[in-house]
Amino acid sequence: MNDFVIRTAEQKDLSVLVAFNNALALETEHRGLDMQRLTQSMQAILDDKRKGVYWLACDGDKVVGQLMYVFEWSTWRNANFMWLTDLYVLPAYRRKGVFKSLFRHAMAFYHTREDIIGFRFYVDKSNTAVVPLYHKVGWKESNYNLWEMKKYED
Repeated sequence: MNDFVIRTAEQKDLSVLVAFNNALALETEHRGLDMQRLTQSMQAILDDKRKGVYWLACDGDKVVGQLMYVFEWSTWRNANFMWLTDLYVLPAYRRKGVFKSLFRHAMAFYHTREDIIGFRFYVDKSNTAVVPLYHKVGWKESNYNLWEMKKYED
């Protein structure tokens, strides 16, 4: 198992973020994304960390995995939930400790912040392959269902 370096994504990582997120959508939901919209979205995140922050797992200079976090304010708890999203690891690097490195980094960040009350994330219902991994690291299924309304179909 490698010890991967975790760093925050920078402008130079735009093409990697676009490629990883498109691959994630294809693999987990079997759909391609609008590449122009995806590129604009990744640029917006890089320009404004209030929208989200990507952590990248690196093997030397090569980016091999990613994880993004965003915050959701909980009025009942007077604190943030930290949502983890966009987890992706290059296929050749799976089962080699990339997720573990990203998760350890997230946990260390979580434990240093008094304003974060917990973690949350969502998984597409068809993406059952990752469920055992999430159970293994201590996640529990929430009692909340996710509902949505969209302005357009994507």
